[in-house]
Amino acid sequence: MPPSTEKKPRDRDEVLSSVLRAVRNHRRLTVQQVANGMGMKKRTYEHFEAGEGLLKFERIFTFATATDSDPYAIQASVKLGTPDFALACIDNKLCMLLVAHARQLFRMEGANLATLQASDIIEALTPAFAAMAANLGQARESSATWLGNRGPTADDGK
Repeated sequence: MPPSTEKKPRDRDEVLSSVLRAVRNHRRLTVQQVANGMGMKKRTYEHFEAGEGLLKFERIFTFATATDSDPYAIQASVKLGTPDFALACIDNKLCMLLVAHARQLFRMEGANLATLQASDIIEALTPAFAAMAANLGQARESSATWLGNRGPTADDGK
């Protein structure tokens, strides 16, 4: 049997702690501000951010609401072992939107969703993700062009 790729609880807790801290810092929020936003005492929040105690999805969702972030991206970041994914999704809510669309599909199709094949999902998502990557590439090119055409200004020396 191949070795498990599942993270040990302590490793998971350390990654969760770094993800929560990265999101809070990205939003430039203090521990007290997030604790207040989550309706908990500062010390309780400090334990949560340290990755201590049981991992409760409700707390991650409450944290995401308090920090205006994507709770599903936070969970995915823990699974991936890096806060970078949560930070990349913090404003666009990519994972939350994917889950919302999956939920809508379930509402329309119900139990029939179980008959959907992985190949059909891949076939549908591949062009969608390719289009998003192309849009990102165009945005990078536009930014580079704008910055390249801008040239030095009097404000650059300040």
